[in-house]
Amino acid sequence: MDYATLSGTTPYTTSFKDAAGTSTVDLGAAAARLDMFTELNSYMATVAVAAPATPATLDLAKLRNLYAGTNAPFSTATLNASAAAGVQLRDKTAASFPDAAATTVRTYLDTKLAELATASQSVNQVATPGNAGRLGRYLVDGKGFEVNQIIQKALLGALLLDQIGNVLLTPASLAATNSKVADGKLYTEREHNWDMAYGYLTSNAIMTTDYNLTPRERFLAGYLNEKNGAASPGVYLAFLKGRAAIVNNDDATLKAQADLIRTELEKTLAKSAVSYLTSWKAAAALDTKAHALGEGIGFVYALRFCTKYGVDTAWADSVLNGMTSGSQGAWGLTNAQADAAISAINAKFSL
Repeated sequence: MDYATLSGTTPYTTSFKDAAGTSTVDLGAAAARLDMFTELNSYMATVAVAAPATPATLDLAKLRNLYAGTNAPFSTATLNASAAAGVQLRDKTAASFPDAAATTVRTYLDTKLAELATASQSVNQVATPGNAGRLGRYLVDGKGFEVNQIIQKALLGALLLDQIGNVLLTPASLAATNSKVADGKLYTEREHNWDMAYGYLTSNAIMTTDYNLTPRERFLAGYLNEKNGAASPGVYLAFLKGRAAIVNNDDATLKAQADLIRTELEKTLAKSAVSYLTSWKAAAALDTKAHALGEGIGFVYALRFCTKYGVDTAWADSVLNGMTSGSQGAWGLTNAQADAAISAINAKFSL
């Protein structure tokens, strides 16, 4: 394939074909998990609605079912069938980590789901220090943290970034078989690994790279456009060029595209964390501050999956604990604590 023919308007899903002209791209379980994540996120968001809508309490069993893909929790038969076949969010969370470390991350998210369900019992009360409730439209727990935002942003790192950067686009994964198609499939194992990485970013044929265009991309791709927008067109082109490089058996070009994608997606999480912590400092209204902080805290947690920048759990926890370990939680957080986190992230990621 001629790399010069690829551009921001080249559709990913239909541009790579076999000799018969049939597309060899299959986003597979990645696209299904993106839809599962959307349903989990939408359900969590029912506690954060503006008047005249009525916020709803959350059922912990449903939260757990949506996360683990159990008991047919999804709105479509297709997703429930995928879940029945073993496709879920939980077992792919922190999948690149050793078993014990992965279990720690999954337990953290299980705990946050339980905390969210508990906080939602106070969804029609006003939050005060030590008491869960709402600040404006946003539900916070007794320590003032918007737990649903922490869960969502943590999963951007623990599920989406980890699968893309630490599982599918690693040298080991990209050394997979490329000399023959997988049994019963139209693609090679290496092609499918690359396609799955794309599917965790977007299920669109052409990724939207402009944050001002609608409909906007979801999750990690959406924040790439919003917080690291200058890099977004290059990331999409790198996915196209990398897929073409697999067709061409061009390992050098393939590695370069994988490195670009991993670097810019990790930088996206770092820029997002800094942006929201800065917004928390600047905001005056309690509800605006709470929402910005929830997003910022979740993004800081997600940074532990930024392996291209040499981040590990100990470093991420040190930054996180500097903001969350106080007995008053968000209610007692100071600008100096936020500044320390911002400075640490800026230094680590050379922002």
